[in-house]
Amino acid sequence: MTPTRTAPSPSDTPLARLLRVYDAAIAACRAHDTRTAVRHLATLRAAHPCDTPSALGIDALYAWCEQAVHSGDFLGAVRTLDGLRSAWQAADRLTTPGLAIDGREARQPHEYHRSPRAIRP
Repeated sequence: MTPTRTAPSPSDTPLARLLRVYDAAIAACRAHDTRTAVRHLATLRAAHPCDTPSALGIDALYAWCEQAVHSGDFLGAVRTLDGLRSAWQAADRLTTPGLAIDGREARQPHEYHRSPRAIRP
């Protein structure tokens, strides 16, 4: 019997999966769980291509987080990961007008997502 594949749900976008890994890494850091935090950081590094200077910068931040976790600076890693996670969310809001992270229609699109005619002074 051939297993059936189900279509991915709207909430299973690449960004949603990435944010879940960030959440898991942040939770592991808050729990001072070095092993789990490093595992999730490795997942983030493996999922991120290092083909541009900015991508290398993000990889360097992941590497710094790994070093911080190994040295016991869990708060520094949490702050850095939380900032990166927020940046991914902000970038998604800028590039996907009217959609929420989970793929559903957002309740109120931001002003910069509307056409110039839709913005009222």
